[in-house]
Amino acid sequence: MRAMLILLLAGTVASCTGGPPQPMGAAQVDKAQRLLGGKVAGPPMDCISTINANDMTWLDPSTVAFKRGSNLVYVSHFNGGCDNYNDRYALVTRQVTGQLCRGDIGQLVDPVAHYAAGSCVFGPFIPYRTPGTR
Repeated sequence: MRAMLILLLAGTVASCTGGPPQPMGAAQVDKAQRLLGGKVAGPPMDCISTINANDMTWLDPSTVAFKRGSNLVYVSHFNGGCDNYNDRYALVTRQVTGQLCRGDIGQLVDPVAHYAAGSCVFGPFIPYRTPGTR
């Protein structure tokens, strides 16, 4: 039992540590350009309405985007990054109020083995809109 607690504690500490965010690669820059190209950033928001998992895109290990139609994209940079990010993990959030807000915690979960691989704290949500749309 003691060994199990030590392993659990080590895993928790490891999920909280990490180096500085890695620079975006060419594929990530291309993905960001496709989503945000031609759009203008607005003032940061503390919350957005409930998201659909199909609307979320990882831009890099510390940044996600939530697409709302073709004219609006919200971008959030995780506070401290999300260093254990891996394409095979799902980002799971628990929304009590029907909104996703700054400071909410998303958990990285392996969808096959069902274990938690880390967690990420959402920063503010920056809206990017096509000029002339609401």
